[in-house]
Amino acid sequence: MEDLLTIILAAGKGTRMKSDKTKVLHQIAGKEMVKHVIETVEDLNSKIVSVIGYQSEKVKDNLNDYNLDFVKQEKQLGTAHAVMQAKKEIKKHEGPVIVLYGDIPLLKSSTLKKMIKKHKTDKAALSVLTAELDDPTDYGRIVKDKNNEIVKIVEEDDATNIEKEIKEINSGVYCFDSDLLVESLENIDCDNAQNEYYLTDAVDYIKNKGHKVIPVMIEDNEEIIGVNDRKGLAEAEKVLRSRINEELMENGVTIIDPATTYIDKEVEIAKDTIIYPFTYIEENTVIGKNSTIGPNNRLVDAKIGSNVELKANCQIWKSVIGDHCIVGPFAYIRPGCKIADQVKVGDFVELKKAQVGEKTKIPHLSYVGDAKIGEKTNIGAGTIFANYDGKNKHKTEIGDSVFIGSNSTLVAPIKVNNRGMTGAGSVVTKDVDEDAVVLGVPARVHSKKINN
Repeated sequence: MEDLLTIILAAGKGTRMKSDKTKVLHQIAGKEMVKHVIETVEDLNSKIVSVIGYQSEKVKDNLNDYNLDFVKQEKQLGTAHAVMQAKKEIKKHEGPVIVLYGDIPLLKSSTLKKMIKKHKTDKAALSVLTAELDDPTDYGRIVKDKNNEIVKIVEEDDATNIEKEIKEINSGVYCFDSDLLVESLENIDCDNAQNEYYLTDAVDYIKNKGHKVIPVMIEDNEEIIGVNDRKGLAEAEKVLRSRINEELMENGVTIIDPATTYIDKEVEIAKDTIIYPFTYIEENTVIGKNSTIGPNNRLVDAKIGSNVELKANCQIWKSVIGDHCIVGPFAYIRPGCKIADQVKVGDFVELKKAQVGEKTKIPHLSYVGDAKIGEKTNIGAGTIFANYDGKNKHKTEIGDSVFIGSNSTLVAPIKVNNRGMTGAGSVVTKDVDEDAVVLGVPARVHSKKINN
């Protein structure tokens, strides 16, 4: 649809949000609501112009990864006034123009495609996306003639008792002929109580000029949920997360209780993975196949391998977990960790900027910070990697097949070489040679292991 131009209205403050942040930057399913709208339109291969106003620089900075143009509405004087700010872009365009809002994040690209197709097939000058509601109160009513064409859109306060009985309402999403949109914008006035320019007046103008104005009925009313306040934000969040979970389940993921599982839009989960309730999976997290994510976990921008067992009440932030690992319960893996395959990270273990080699075990009650640990090493219960001297952080390096006794303290910077061993309760302040056994406070060399 290369001949398509889309105008996204995103200039308003959103006072009912009771927020210091402009409305369109509030997040739904881990992403600002206006980004959901942009990505829906991107699927149409459309040129996009966003009308911004309140906190315009913050909005632009937030959207700098997208291919779109911006125009600024200095004063918010109504919907038609907002579209007027893009008049230069509209004049340069030949073909349909979609106008929609940055606070309707649930709209699907398939719905817009249907609308554009009908607009072209029926050779309409203006198509209006409509919905039928059981309770249409507060919405503009669609008044049609015998040919099912729109005669006018009448607002609640202006509607007669008969018009108020109409259940078909205006969603606020339009598809215009570009030339007629410019013409109507130039002829709309602000002769109303609010002294604002309303886009619905374009319907009257285009109809009065003898052009065809048609309704396009939406199939799923949830798509046009607009976010005006925190209640609407929560409602949209619920719908979008339900869609995400349904799509994952259709693709082979088991979600035991979708109502209590919260997964962001950008998350990727492979088939045959099981997600238990009260789990939050956020940002760009990726989970491999045949893994089990237990209850009450939170994963943020994490990479989880295949055949991983993540037990209850863990948090993993911006870290990588390899295949066939067992993690938790109550493990806390902070940013910058890289866990190789077949590693065990047990209960009440905290890792920070830690690299852990294959088949290593950190079973329980340990803190491992700023560390590199080799393969087939065992870190005993209660071990502390003392990485901070009060001014600077230092690194600990542990080799392969090392045994760290329970309640050891490793005072960084320090290195325990391959097959080294510390006795329980040792405070290690000096490097440990290969095959050496150290113990005590401070730890001293006790013996050299004999390798058979």
